Parts: sequence; C-alpha cells; structure tokens
Amino acid sequence: FWWNLFNQKGGSGRSAGKLIAQSAGREGYDLMGFQECDDRWRVLADAKAEGLQGDWDAVDGGRAIALMYRKDRFTLLGSGKQDVGEDSQLQYYGKRSAQWVHLKHTDGTKVFFINHHGPLPVSSGGGCTGSATAQNIMKVIARHSHKGDAIILMGDFNAEPKSSRIQELDKRLDHVYAGTCMGGVDHIYSNCGDGAVEKQNLGKGAGQYGSDHDALSVTFKFR
Repeated sequence: FWWNLFNQKGGSGRSAGKLIAQSAGREGYDLMGFQECDDRWRVLADAKAEGLQGDWDAVDGGRAIALMYRKDRFTLLGSGKQDVGEDSQLQYYGKRSAQWVHLKHTDGTKVFFINHHGPLPVSSGGGCTGSATAQNIMKVIARHSHKGDAIILMGDFNAEPKSSRIQELDKRLDHVYAGTCMGGVDHIYSNCGDGAVEKQNLGKGAGQYGSDHDALSVTFKFR
C-alpha cells in the first residue's frame, strides 16, 4: 500500500527504489509496471538516486497504476487506458483499469506492454470482477496490439490461480510467472512464454519496511 510504505513510513529509506536499482543487473531493466502507485516520479527518482541507469519515461495510467520504459531503448508508438472491471459492493473502491504502451525497441522488436490492478474482493467472481474482467483485458489487447507484437501483461490482479479471472486468462495467454503473496495474486503473462529465460521473486523492498507485495521480474529474449 502506498499510504503505508510512503505516507506512513516515508518510503523507508527509498526501499522500493533501492530494490529496483540493486536488482537491475548489468543490462538493467527495459520495462516496469506499478500498482497502488500514487507518485510514479517519486519511485523513479528514488531508483535513480540509488543508481538505476538509463533514460526513463513514466506513464500515468490513472487509478494509481503506472508504466515505465527506457526511452533510450524504445520509441513510443502509442498508449492508452481503459476500465476493464469494477469492485464488488462487498469491498468497493471503484472501477479497475488496464493501461498499455505500444513500443518499438532499437532492434526492431515491437512490444505491447499492459498493466492491470484487479477488482476486489480477492478472487471474487461474477458481475464485473470475474472472468468478465479477463475478457475485457483481452479485448483491449485485441483492439490495440498489432500482428507480430510481443505481448506482456502484468499486474496485481487481486486474483489467485484458482479464480475465474486467472483461469480465463490461462486459456488465452502463456502464464509466465506468479507471485506467492496473498495466495498468488500477482501475475505475468505473454504470448511469447517460451522467450522467458529468467524469472525472479525480488521480495518486498530493500529497506526496513517494504510493500505488501513482492516485486516480480521476468527476462524475455525475443530474438
């Protein structure tokens, strides 16, 4: 939760940014996605202060989600966001969206990168919370991606592997990786699952306090 790590703990000594910088490795990250992120520029500034390399842009997705990409490696071809679900009245905070960027890498690879923060309660079904959310996400991908794109879908789906949301997505994309927090509600999907050459659970942060979720990292090789 942003309010806990940043508002209550003051960022805990740049805990999130430190984790990003320390785990980036020699090649560094290309793409990053965030949920419950009230200030994407603060996260990026903290990471850069801790040594993150590269020229980055941070794209606001609304509803406290954000994407970041390396401007020195990618050209932005398009971006957008769309509501794809809504919390149940049992635990209502509002509608839930997916945001996307369409990018072209310097090597010519085109990537459709999409970020999502899913409806509550966790793993609920029916209405606008279950498989309908997954279908709406796939409609966004179908409408805005292009033939030949490498598609990467990631986020805090608020849905365990057993949920109708995740089971529906499993029919349509390669389920590349999942976290373990809260029963496994964080997921990464792709249409190029065989290209995932490294998968890591990076933990909650690198300070005294961290996120309530683990950061997940996947390295893809498309060529």
